[in-house]
Amino acid sequence: MPRPWRWVVVVGATGMGFLIAFRIGLWDPLGWFPEKESDRASAAAGLGGAMAAVIALVGGWWAGGSGGDGGTSVRQRARATGTSRITQSGAAPAPGRVDQQARADGDAEVRQTGGGEPGGEAS
Repeated sequence: MPRPWRWVVVVGATGMGFLIAFRIGLWDPLGWFPEKESDRASAAAGLGGAMAAVIALVGGWWAGGSGGDGGTSVRQRARATGTSRITQSGAAPAPGRVDQQARADGDAEVRQTGGGEPGGEAS
C-alpha cells in the first residue's frame, strides 16, 4: 500500500533536482553550453527538466509501492483430474498479489483460501 509521505518526498526531490541541474547548467563547468546568456538559460532549463523527469519517474515508481514495502504474493498453478482435490490455504493477511491458474476436470476441485477470513474462499 502506498504511503502518502512518499509523494511529498518525490515532489521535493523533483524540485531540488531541477534546481540543482539548472544551476549546474548555468555554471557550465565543462563549457558545453552556448555563450549567449539567454541560450545558456534555455539549455540549463532543458537539462533541469530532463533531470526532474528522471527523478519523478523513479520516485513515482518508489512511491507507488513497487519499492518493496513488504507485500506478500501468492502464486498457484494447479491441474486436478478425476476425483482429485487441491487446496491452498494462507494465514497471511491480504497478500499484495494473487495469481491462480487452475483447471479441474470431472469431479476434481481446486480451492484457494487466504487471510483467515470467513467466506474468503474461492473455488
